[in-house]
Amino acid sequence: MLHLFKFRKKLPQIIIRYSKLLDPIFIFYCQNNPELKKGWGDWVPMSREKLDENIKLFRKEWKRDEEKILRGICNILRLDFYRNVIPVYIVSGNPRQLSEPLVIKGDYSNPARFVDTLIHELIHVILTDNGEKVPISIEEKMFPNESHVTQVHVIVYAVLRYIYLEVLNDKERFEKYISTTKSKDYIRALKIVEERGHRELIEQFIKMYK
Repeated sequence: MLHLFKFRKKLPQIIIRYSKLLDPIFIFYCQNNPELKKGWGDWVPMSREKLDENIKLFRKEWKRDEEKILRGICNILRLDFYRNVIPVYIVSGNPRQLSEPLVIKGDYSNPARFVDTLIHELIHVILTDNGEKVPISIEEKMFPNESHVTQVHVIVYAVLRYIYLEVLNDKERFEKYISTTKSKDYIRALKIVEERGHRELIEQFIKMYK
């Protein structure tokens, strides 16, 4: 039962901050990688002042439901974060958000969309933290005929669905978030969650490492 799960450690502190060292690297990458010409060819990074303003809004939005979200992730997966502090590095632009290290672009016009992305990446983080207990081979066994990207995202989207529907009680927000999904592998993962149910998939997943 969910309520029987006991945390072994305190919830981590999430530090959202601008990365002076990483930002120039990501700007150069976005402006010069030939594979990113479409959509990034004429991209101009926002001013540092605007980026700082966005970061303040991101922090405020995250704080609203921080504890509920973190506890929700831990409870549903019966896992703890191993890190006491998780830095979230904000850069001007990034075509693909990262979980290791946790790097997210700073040009979200809606702070809620930033938080949506942060939740997604934090689910990756907790699974990485528990890599010895929860190896990727579990997802490979559960979804043997799917691509690697789909395999690792089915549980991520199952947990996301749980957080939005059962913790935040905001189905509309979840639907808005997934409506922006373009990757065929992500779309396939979402379809599996819809067909098999997020609770059922998570329980099956947990039984393979308990």
